[in-house]
Amino acid sequence: MNTLGEIWIQLFKNGSFGFILLLVINQMVYFVLLMSKTNRSDKYKFAAHNEVKYLKRTANLFSIAIFFYLFGLISGWLGLAQSYEFIFVAFMAFMITFMIGYGFTMYLQYYYPFVLEKRLRAIRFKKLKSSSGNYMKLLNELEEDEFMSDEMIALEDASEADFDVWIDEVSGEKVIQKYDISEKALICSKCNFRTLKERKEKILKDASEFEEGLLERTYNCTYCNHRELKEVKILSWSKRRELEEI
Repeated sequence: MNTLGEIWIQLFKNGSFGFILLLVINQMVYFVLLMSKTNRSDKYKFAAHNEVKYLKRTANLFSIAIFFYLFGLISGWLGLAQSYEFIFVAFMAFMITFMIGYGFTMYLQYYYPFVLEKRLRAIRFKKLKSSSGNYMKLLNELEEDEFMSDEMIALEDASEADFDVWIDEVSGEKVIQKYDISEKALICSKCNFRTLKERKEKILKDASEFEEGLLERTYNCTYCNHRELKEVKILSWSKRRELEEI
């Protein structure tokens, strides 16, 4: 093997460790940002919108690291000297890396939503203490309506948000937390994966100043291609203005 070839092989091996360092930094940044959210609804929103994005970036960096490492490792084993030999090894390393990357993609797209859902539930329903130090009770759907405004109930009916009402049964302290669910993927009724996503909307009835409208949403499953139609209410203009102040 010529000296130039040895230098390139060593560079590729060192480069792989550089990408490993980048992916570790990427995940550390995510967890630091997540832990910096003191309000659980903010933490929930951040995890729901960013966890998969950071994991995809980590998976891409890991795949690149694998490519660099395999290229350097195989080249060193074979003792390559010609450029066409390096091209062949690069192709082999790419194919192995592609399969690994494809596996990560399938995992994040079809299985990880269930893992994320469990993590989000742990964030959302973690025991909450009142300012008096007492553990608070989370009210169910029927109980919470008594403490919610008409605007909050309308927002839930429109599938734009969900509210949790916590009560300290000793002191009477009340905490209401808002969670945005408008962009959340739904569970497909056919394959049971959380891969049912909104594709288009059609207005069946326009909303007015004081009257609600009606909207038809078309959902498609990214896994089994199942299609569903759902009708949701459109808030009146006056109620929407009130909700923007919440």
